Amino acid sequence: MKFANVRELKNKTSEILRNAEKEAVIITSKGKPRAIVTAISEEDFEDYLLEKSVALQDMLAESQAEYHSKGGLTLENYLSKRKRKRG
Repeated sequence: MKFANVRELKNKTSEILRNAEKEAVIITSKGKPRAIVTAISEEDFEDYLLEKSVALQDMLAESQAEYHSKGGLTLENYLSKRKRKRG
């Protein structure tokens, strides 16, 4: 694990980002840890965005409430019925 202070982050951003591809870099301010810079894949980035999306979380909660109130199929049941139809 590497450390860099805010001044280094400002002056050596590209170098710190390259280092973050190999290992996490802790950013410090006044000697205290403030952030972690770490590599992220495109897939992980998409997952992160979806996980943090308030609108998506609201839609999922609404769908789940509707499922419980009106009933419906689980994904497993839907897939098995679809598989049986295909033969």
